[in-house]
Amino acid sequence: MNHVWNFEEWKDLSVKEVRDSFLHRSTSSPCLGKLTVDELCCLAGSGESPVGIYVFSREGKVMYVGKTHGRSLHERMISHIDHRDPVQGSPHLAQFVSSLLKNDAATSREQAVHHILNMQMTWLPIPDVDANREIHKKKIAIIERRLLWQGCLNPRFNSLRVRKNPSFMIKGVRYHLTPELIVGSVEV
Repeated sequence: MNHVWNFEEWKDLSVKEVRDSFLHRSTSSPCLGKLTVDELCCLAGSGESPVGIYVFSREGKVMYVGKTHGRSLHERMISHIDHRDPVQGSPHLAQFVSSLLKNDAATSREQAVHHILNMQMTWLPIPDVDANREIHKKKIAIIERRLLWQGCLNPRFNSLRVRKNPSFMIKGVRYHLTPELIVGSVEV
């Protein structure tokens, strides 16, 4: 389980501490294409919640941050390697492929998939301590937005607008980002 960075290991880090800790930790994460199905499903097999945040990195750089709360990690990863063009209004989620093309990091959808398969993938599961799906989903969304911020992981292929924004809203509540904020501390 080299790709799993357990919640207890990072939850108490401040926003400003996460990037260096993540980059150090990600060096032991395998590339997505090297993970076995058993490794992708490891948390589901152990009874732990297979949802949370995942981070793609390459050569010491954070490339993309995503979340999964409705689907498990293994279900979500499959959608990232779907090279088909998205269809407006469909549940197709090949956003990372599209982002690589849009930012000239790949010349074709197939090449973008190849790049993704050769990026390291680190999984940050977020346990459901409240045993409440809606609260759990909201916590995952809040932590993801903290990690996306330019003062935190600042992933290259996520939306610049989202990365630059020092605040965000979830379900009508505004959250502000500061370097001292503890990433895993979420009161809902």
